[in-house]
Parts: sequence; C-alpha cells; structure tokens
Amino acid sequence: MKRFFLWSLTLFSFVFGAGVCSGAAGGGIRLDKAAFMIDSGDKMKIRLAEAPAGGVQWTSSDEKVATVSRSGVVTGVSKGDAVITASAAGSKAECIVSVGYEGQNPILPPTWGLFIADGEPHVFDGRMYIFGSRDVTNGFLPNGERDFCSTDYHVIYSDDLIHWTDAGVSISIDSIPAEIRGNTRRLWAPDVFKSPTEKDKYYLLFCGNGQPVYIAEGTSPTGPFGNVRLVTLNGEPIPQIDPGVLVDDDGKVYLASPKFFICRLDPSDYSRVMPETCRDVTQYMPVGDEPFEGPSLRKRNGIYYYIYIQNKGNIERDGAVPTLMGYMTAENPLGPYTYRGVIVTNYDYPASGNIHGSIEPFDGQWYVSYHMPVSELGLTRAACLDRIEFDDDGTIRRAEPTSSGVKGCFVPGERIRSSSGVVYSGGRNDRRLVTRREPTANPYVFRYVGYPYTFYNEPGQWIGYRFMDFSPEISTVGMSVCTEAAGGSLEIRRGSADGELIAAVDLPNTDGEWKKVEAPASVTRDGKDAFYIFLKTKPGSGDVRVDWLEFGARR
Repeated sequence: MKRFFLWSLTLFSFVFGAGVCSGAAGGGIRLDKAAFMIDSGDKMKIRLAEAPAGGVQWTSSDEKVATVSRSGVVTGVSKGDAVITASAAGSKAECIVSVGYEGQNPILPPTWGLFIADGEPHVFDGRMYIFGSRDVTNGFLPNGERDFCSTDYHVIYSDDLIHWTDAGVSISIDSIPAEIRGNTRRLWAPDVFKSPTEKDKYYLLFCGNGQPVYIAEGTSPTGPFGNVRLVTLNGEPIPQIDPGVLVDDDGKVYLASPKFFICRLDPSDYSRVMPETCRDVTQYMPVGDEPFEGPSLRKRNGIYYYIYIQNKGNIERDGAVPTLMGYMTAENPLGPYTYRGVIVTNYDYPASGNIHGSIEPFDGQWYVSYHMPVSELGLTRAACLDRIEFDDDGTIRRAEPTSSGVKGCFVPGERIRSSSGVVYSGGRNDRRLVTRREPTANPYVFRYVGYPYTFYNEPGQWIGYRFMDFSPEISTVGMSVCTEAAGGSLEIRRGSADGELIAAVDLPNTDGEWKKVEAPASVTRDGKDAFYIFLKTKPGSGDVRVDWLEFGARR
C-alpha cells in the first residue's frame, strides 16, 4: 500500500508538474507552498496566497503521517508522505508534506518529482534560496518536445539546508510578453539579486532557449515575478544564456554571461548593460578544457570569483561534455582574472552530460550547489549541495560529490537511499538514455514513476557512497532488497570496492517483493569514510534491486 501511495503521489507530480499543486485547480485557491519537509511533532502553516470568499476546508491524505488543522497548520506524525488539500467553492489546491525525511543528496525527496538543475544559491535574510531551471521527467514537455528544462521556474528554500520547501511556480513562460518572447519555448538557467536600494524588491535575470536575457521583478525571492523586459546592450537584446549576477558592496550590479564577458548594469532599472564597462574574460581561461556555459559571480574576503562551466576537453574533438565547474579570481570585478582550478565535477557519474551551479555561504560555512543526472531519466537532473573549504589565499579546495550532503556523513540508524551513490563501477559509461536492462559493466539507478532504487545485473558491479561515520559499535547492516531467485550475495566494503569487508549479505528469493534483510557487520576503527555495495554473486535469475540500507549500532 505504501508503494502504491508513493506511485500515486509521484504520478501526480510528474503529470501535472511538482508545484502546480500550489496553484488553484479551479482558479480560486493558491497556496504559498507546493511541498515541504518537517519532522515528527513539528508544525508548519500553509498560507493561502489566493482564496475565494468563505471558508476553506483542509484535509490530509494520511493522518498517520500528518494532520492538518482548520487553519492550515500541518503537524508531522510519523515518517512518510501525505498530500494536504485545501478545498472551497468547487476549487482546490494541494501540497505535499514529507515527514521525517533524512537529508542527503539529491536534496529533495524523490516523491516530489521536482528536478531542479543549474542551481544558483543565495542567502537573503538568513534563509538559503536555490534558483534554477526545472527539468521534467525524461525531458518530455506537454507539446511533445524533449529537452532539458521546462516552461516555468520553481524556487526552493531552507532555514537549515536539510528541510526544504518548494514555493511553487515563481514565473512561467506565459509571463513573457509575446512581442519579446520570440522562439523561446523553455526557460533556461536563471539568477536573482536583491535590490541594493529598495526594500523588498528582487530582480530575476533569466533566459530561454531562444537566448535573449530577460529581467523581471517581484517583492519576494520566491516571486511571483512580473514586468518582464529584455536586457539590452546598445539598444539590442543580448544574444546570451545563463546570466549570472553580483551585487557588490558599493551597490553596483555586475552581469556575467557565457560569451564570456562581464559588465555593469545600469542602476536605473538594471535592464541595460553599460557598454563602457564590458570586459572579455576568455583571455584568462586556460587552453584545453574549453569554457562552455553557466558563469556565476561571488565575492569573499575581498576576492572576486568568476565561476563557470568548462567542457571536458576540446568541443570539436571530444564533443560537448560540460561537466567541470571551474573558477577564476580577481581583485576587481572586471578583472584581470587568474584561473584557479575546478570546484567540483560529475564527469565520472553515469549518464553525466553537464554540471551547473555556484557557491554561497550559510551560517559561516560555504557550500557548492550543483546538479547530478538522473541516469535512467534522460535530460533530467537533480539538485545537490555540498560543503566546500578554502585555503588562506582564497583557493577553493576541490570538492567531491557526496551522498550524505551538507551533514558531512551519515550516522548509525540513518536510512541511506541506494540511489544516492556517487561512484559507479562503470564510471561515466556513456550518455545514452538507459531504456533497457541489458548486461553492462555498470549498475544503474532505476526509477519507476519517480521512486528510485538501484539494480545490479552482473557480478562485480559496485556503487560507492560518501560518507559514513563508522564506529566499532556498528553491529548490523539492514537493507531493503528485491530479488526473483535465491543465490545472490552483496558485500559492504569500506574505503574502496576491494577495501575492508564490513558485512556479507546473503540474499533470499523475495519473489519480486521488497523485503528487509539483515546481516552482522563488523567495523574495526572509528572515522568518516566511504563505503561500497558490491555484487559478489548473482541470483539464479533476475536482477538484484536495492532500495535503502542502514547501519545498526550494538544495543
């Protein structure tokens, strides 16, 4: 029954688009949230952004997971997902609540069906917001096109980087006046800045596949944004994508775009580039891994950071593989810049096609936002967030994509999604959409209607996870598995695929059902480390599927 609920919940998100549930199905109700996370015993109020006259009735699809009061206050009861519905005057709006979700990468629950890519993180008034494009499952849009991104933006935000809220649609393509929309059919990577002179005014810089850069404005970081107009240079639209923006300490606003140049925006309404300030920064970029897209601007301790996406090699020779997030630094926002290296890459991850993001401080710690591909859902990417560290001279220490995310590591008793693996035995493999379960050197993440798990189909395959806080007190490992025959076995190893053996798990025949199996575990030393799930032997027939695992401590 739980799987059926998750299937139904995510089917709703996939068909209608996560966050559309924050709008009014009948045109009369709009909520301030499309989805959110809370813990058991915690409360969260859903506010009515729009509502018809008269009372609103609130209901929960599963009161064992979450209840809702007459005023829209949701209380978490137990771990799981529920749909909260507000109904009135023949219209309704719905919102997903995830209770007890244990944060990891990707940062959003798979049941939301919300895929945020190209994430630009910004902190406004102590809250972290991530602004990005929104992918749809397999890249299919209602008009039949298939590509990255979609026709609207969603904004997600968090007060602790673990519990996230989807604020729903901040702007849609229909908000662009027809006379300036051109052939734009999808909205690509955006950025947002807060007005340096006006209280509660925010500007959205964004672009479409038709390439002009637009600017819109609103009174909240989550929108809605309106008054859309073109950003111009010498009176002409900028034929660019992926605008990145920086508000300097003196209030001057700088724009970067991937030609690659940087310039100032006219402060009158920020829709005009000041041509006398434009600087070409390609001269500072290294030969080899070519610049591709996604510039972003930041400042830390008086040092300016020009972050951009590098291609892995020469584009003509090696193809378009923009999987390196590189950066340069300068003492002045207009340069000259010095190339400093790569912040993070997803090149070795299965089906990786690109990476895009930036860095931002939160509560004294810096983080890098990026996306990972959902390997079995082509043209679909999921938001991730990891800590980064700096050397004294401002150099960013190269980060590794992690499974545990901002927490740094998992702890005993915490449930780890098998699909949060970051290192695969087949490496990047290839970038073709996985449509059939053919024998391969690589285990794949497989998703049915949005709920992810991994499957292994050849002995010797492995998936690596970063990181776990190991302790000699760990005595068991539990896993949710699905098999169609007996005879299979998995090994859990520490540090590498052939590292210290922590546990050997014999797999029963579960007759195609999900069942928990448990095995003794032994850890010889404390410490944070990666671990690997290795397929030692394959059952007599069928694949081995793994949903989650958890390490148990000695009681």
